[in-house]
Amino acid sequence: MNGLEQKYQFWLSIVTVCYNDEKNLTRTLDNLRRQPKDHVQIIVIDGGSEDNSKNIIQANLDLISDWVSEKDNGLYDAMNKGIQMCRGQYIVFLNAGDVFHDDHVLPYVFQNHQNADILYGDAIFVHQDGSYKSPRHKIIPKSLNWKSYKKGMVICHQALFVKSSIAVLYNTTYKVCADLDWAIRSTKKAASTCNLGITVCDFQDDGISSRKRIQALIERWRILSHHYGIWQTFWNHLSIPLAFIIWKSHRFRTLKWSSVRSFIHHFTVKL
Repeated sequence: MNGLEQKYQFWLSIVTVCYNDEKNLTRTLDNLRRQPKDHVQIIVIDGGSEDNSKNIIQANLDLISDWVSEKDNGLYDAMNKGIQMCRGQYIVFLNAGDVFHDDHVLPYVFQNHQNADILYGDAIFVHQDGSYKSPRHKIIPKSLNWKSYKKGMVICHQALFVKSSIAVLYNTTYKVCADLDWAIRSTKKAASTCNLGITVCDFQDDGISSRKRIQALIERWRILSHHYGIWQTFWNHLSIPLAFIIWKSHRFRTLKWSSVRSFIHHFTVKL
C-alpha cells in the first residue's frame, strides 16, 4: 500500500457505531463488503443492542476486524472507543446507515491521498431507503484549515479521513455536536489537508443533531465561541440566534420578549 507507515497495521480504520439499529447496520456492512478490504480495519462499536445487531456482527466476522458490544455513555463515548481500537494510519467514521457513495471511493482515496494529514470530500443526503434526497447545503472549501469551520460543519463528518496520529478524542460533555468540536481540534493539528474532489459518502440527515435541534444550536454556539470568540461567532453566525428565536416563536407575529430573554439565558450561561 502506497504511503503506509510501518508503525501501522492498516492503512485505514473504518469505525461504525450502532445501537438497536439492525437494518442500518446491515446496510453499512453490505456497502463495506463491496469496498477493497486489503489494508482496511473495520471496527464495529455496538452499545449493547437488544435487537439482532449482535447476531449481524457475528455473521460478518469475515469482514469485521474488531468489535465490541457493551453499554456506553452515548454516541461520542462509543466513537472514542473506536479511536482507541484504531490500528490504521487514517480513521474515518461510517456509522450505521452511512455508506460510501460508490464502490470506487476507497480505491480513489488510496491513490490520491498525497499523504496529507486530513483528506476530505463531499457528501449527499439520502432517504432511509438509500434513495437520493438532496446535496449538502454547504459547499466544501477548496482548501481546509481549522478556521474553515467558523460557520459550522462545512465538511460532512463521514467524509473526513483523519490521520490517527492527530485524531483527538471526542469531548463527551457535548452530547449532540461533539463532531464539530472534534473536527476543529483535529484540523488544528493538521500540517496538510487534501481535497479529494469526489463525493465520499451518502448519509441520512436524521442524526442526533437533527432530532435535538435546540440542544444542537446551543452546543454549536458554545463550540464556535470557544474556538473563534463570542463576537466573531455572533457576527459570522447570526443564523444560530435567529433559528432559536424563530423556533421559540413559531411565527414572527407572535415574537415575545420572553423568547429573546430565553435566548440570552441559554447562550450566555457557562460560555
